[in-house]
Amino acid sequence: MPVSIKKEKIAQGVSFTTITDKKFKTNVLKIKLITELSENKAPLNTMVAMLIGSTNSRLKTYSEMSDRLNQLYGSSLFTDTTKSGDCQIITFSADCIGNKFTFKDEDILEQLIDIAEDCLFSPNVENGKFDKTEFALKKRDLMETIEAEINNKRGYAISQAQKSIFKDEPCAYSQYGTLELVEKITSEDVYNAYCDLINTSVVEIYYVTHEENNTVCKRFANAFSKLERKPQTLRFQTISPLKEEVCRTEEKIDVKQSKVVLAFKSSSDDMNACTILSGLFGGTPVSKLFTNVREKLSLCYYCSSVYVYSKGTILADSGVENENVGTLTEEVINQLDMIKKGDFTEEELTNTKLALINNIKSVSDSPSSLIGWYFAGYYKGNIISPEQGIKDIMSVTREQLTEAANSFSLDTVYVMAGNEKSVSDEEE
Repeated sequence: MPVSIKKEKIAQGVSFTTITDKKFKTNVLKIKLITELSENKAPLNTMVAMLIGSTNSRLKTYSEMSDRLNQLYGSSLFTDTTKSGDCQIITFSADCIGNKFTFKDEDILEQLIDIAEDCLFSPNVENGKFDKTEFALKKRDLMETIEAEINNKRGYAISQAQKSIFKDEPCAYSQYGTLELVEKITSEDVYNAYCDLINTSVVEIYYVTHEENNTVCKRFANAFSKLERKPQTLRFQTISPLKEEVCRTEEKIDVKQSKVVLAFKSSSDDMNACTILSGLFGGTPVSKLFTNVREKLSLCYYCSSVYVYSKGTILADSGVENENVGTLTEEVINQLDMIKKGDFTEEELTNTKLALINNIKSVSDSPSSLIGWYFAGYYKGNIISPEQGIKDIMSVTREQLTEAANSFSLDTVYVMAGNEKSVSDEEE
C-alpha cells in the first residue's frame, strides 16, 4: 500500500496531517507550535517547552511521567526548541508502538494521547505559576544548555556568525536566549508565555501511523477548538538584505583551530536550483569545497555549506589552522566563482543531484524523517511527495544553476580566531 497523506484544518490556525504507512510499527505524533523569534520571548518559550514535556497536572514529577510511559511499552514523550529563519519552533513529540503489536491488543495509543493532552492543555500549574520545584530544575537545565553551547565550537561559531550575518533581524537571536535573560525569568512569566503560545502560535500537527485512524485528529480538533485562539500572521521566508559592504568580523577564542563562516546572500526564488547549488558548492561529499578545498588543497579539517531557504542565504563554514585563514577564505570564494562561470563538469552536476536524491530517498525510512520532509514543504510553501522532489531535482538545468549562483553575493566573513598556544580540545 502506498503512503497516504491527509491534511486538514481542525481549528483556527491549527492543521493536522495524517501520514499512513503500513511498514511502520509505531505511532508518532509531533505538534509544532510556531511563533515569532524574539530575543525576550525565546527563553520563555523554551522554558515552556521544557516544562510541558516533563510533567502535567496528573503526573506532577518527571519520575511519575517516566514510570507511566514505561508502563506503556516504553512510550516516549519529549520536547525540542529550534529556530528557522525568523521563527521559533516548539516541537512536542510522543510515540508508542501500535496497539496490535501489544500482548493483549491494549489501547496504549489512547492512553498516550491522554498524557499528551494533559501536557499541552493542563500543565503542572497552580495559581498562575508552574510548579516551583520543576520550574527551578528546568531553569537550571536551560542555563547549563546555554553555557555548554561553547563546547561545540563549530556550532558556536555559526551561532556567533549569525549575529553579524542577520544583524537587526530576529534570526540573529538564539532560540534559547541568553543567560542574563534566563536568570530574570519567573515561574509566572513562563505561565504567561505558555498561555500566549498555546493561543497565538501557528500549530502544525503530524501523525504517522500504520493504519487508518481518525481518533487522534478528532481528539486534538476538540481540544484546540475550545481555545479562543488568535494565531499570529507569520512569514516563513524573509530574505535577508545584502549589506552595502562585506562585513568582516573576528572573535578570539582559546582553541587551537580557527573557525571561518562565510555568508552569501541572494533574492533568487528558484529554490531547487539554489538547493543544488549549495550541494555542488559544499553540501555533499562530492562538492567543490570538499574535493578541492579539503582534499586536494588540504586547507582545512572540514568545509561545507548549507542553503538557508528562509533567509535566502548560503552559509559556508570551515575549521582551519590559524595561518591558513586568509587562504581558505579566498579559496571558498573562488569555488563559488567557478560555479558562477560554469566551471563544473556534467559529472559533478550529476553526482550532486544523485547525492541529494539519495538523501530524499531515505526520507521514507522513519516516521520522523517523513514528518521532517512534509513540514519543510509546508514551511517552503511547496508540499510535495519525495517522489516529486526527486523529479524537481532532476529537472534543474545547468543554466538554472549558473543563474542561481550568480545571484549570490558575499555578505559576511566571520572568523573565530584560535590561539596557537591553546591546549583546549577541539570539538567540531
